[in-house]
Amino acid sequence: MRHRQPAQLSYFFHGGFVDLGQVITGAFEYCGENISESAERVGDAWSDFVFPNILDFEILEIFTNLPCVCKVGFYIARLIFSATITPLICIFITIFQVSLLLAIFLSATIFFGIVFLLDKIYCMINAIVSHCPVCQSKFTLPIYICPKCGAKHDRLYPGIYGILNRTCDCGMELPTIFFNGRHKLEAQCPYCKCNIKDGGLHASWFIPVVGGPNSGKTCYINMAMMSLQKNSLSRYGLRFEHERNGLDEYEENSVSLSRGYLPPKTQELRLRYYQFTLTYKNTPKQQISLCDVAGELFDINAGGNAINTQTGFRYVNAFMLIVDPLSIPEYRAELSKTIDLNGYSGGAQRIDEMLDTFVRTLQNMFGINAKAMLNTDVAIVFTKADIPGLDEKIGESAILKNAPSLDRKVRYETQNKLCEKFLREYNEDNFLNSLKSRFKSIQFFTCSALGHVMNGQPFVSSNVEEPFFWLVGKRSKIIEEVMKKGGKK
Repeated sequence: MRHRQPAQLSYFFHGGFVDLGQVITGAFEYCGENISESAERVGDAWSDFVFPNILDFEILEIFTNLPCVCKVGFYIARLIFSATITPLICIFITIFQVSLLLAIFLSATIFFGIVFLLDKIYCMINAIVSHCPVCQSKFTLPIYICPKCGAKHDRLYPGIYGILNRTCDCGMELPTIFFNGRHKLEAQCPYCKCNIKDGGLHASWFIPVVGGPNSGKTCYINMAMMSLQKNSLSRYGLRFEHERNGLDEYEENSVSLSRGYLPPKTQELRLRYYQFTLTYKNTPKQQISLCDVAGELFDINAGGNAINTQTGFRYVNAFMLIVDPLSIPEYRAELSKTIDLNGYSGGAQRIDEMLDTFVRTLQNMFGINAKAMLNTDVAIVFTKADIPGLDEKIGESAILKNAPSLDRKVRYETQNKLCEKFLREYNEDNFLNSLKSRFKSIQFFTCSALGHVMNGQPFVSSNVEEPFFWLVGKRSKIIEEVMKKGGKK
């Protein structure tokens, strides 16, 4: 049974029905009192009417007691009227009052239904939802805090406590829908009481960035955010706003990267949410959660079972898979013959092993058959495009050489062909076949998260935004529209 909200019940859903009952009860109570009083008056008048001995009664006595006779007759007539006509009048008046009040209540109920549906439709069309960075929960409606007394309202929507507004127990008027300012109230996660930005008025897209140990996930996430913060307004007309949640280290990492230092390696075997919003003109904010996690989460020998505890994976919208080209043994061996790789860090775990652990975990989590396809989109991002010669194989130079067309679809098809050829050339067929057979849609990308090895100079990324926009654009109509316009204001 749901607990009572710290608010006063709406007149239309409580007080109005009390008044209706009082109207009906009061009308007939008055009618009964009137009949009772008339009967008493008849008795009193009759007691004043003194007859002589009945054997000595004469007609003349009537005229002698005429005032008493008139009095008795008046009260008898009043009694008859009270017992017959007055109830009929009360019934008609009560019917009129009840009909009027019921019409008002019905109108209020219809208005409530319209407002409730409009709020739900607005939330559905704009994909209004929130992802909590602390407990990894997903929810549509947060808890709202009364600014006057601090009372917590966990069902602040049109209902029995009010349609457009509800009155808190302290007397404060609180809006119940987004249209009239519900999002301006302080909000909390309904599960862990973590603060929720913007009162929950945003679409929220949850994208884990996965990869093996030392694959460059943390660098990619932070450099992508730095690039969006710098260029999103001028290139795309999008306002960027970082939402620090006390768990991410974007501000610290961005300072380090801008000075040419690598951020510390992620150690936690849990999702770390890097959250920010992108806003296009007056449309609802698009909250993005890029989630970082230690690569050891996908290593069975180094704590891979911990991935099962990451409940946030149940609410993903898409995945971004970071692939360090140097984690491909044959490519690394070939490259080491001509280039000093000491400045490039790289993961030791094979990419097909990491992917296998990842896929099996998702299948167990969602109860999907081992041969079934996972209904999600995956962007596979090859990092370190600054490695000499790699750009000519799968990077921007190779794309322009093979597909000079600026059409995005042609670019994507060309990018896929180049990366698939690269994987087969270095005997990573298992990785490629697993990707194609397990996920609904995949798209390869190549970028340089840092631009160069660490040498004390600020890192400069390239093409880090494209994988992000491809994934979010497949889910967010607003971002998709921005990209269709060519990424211009």
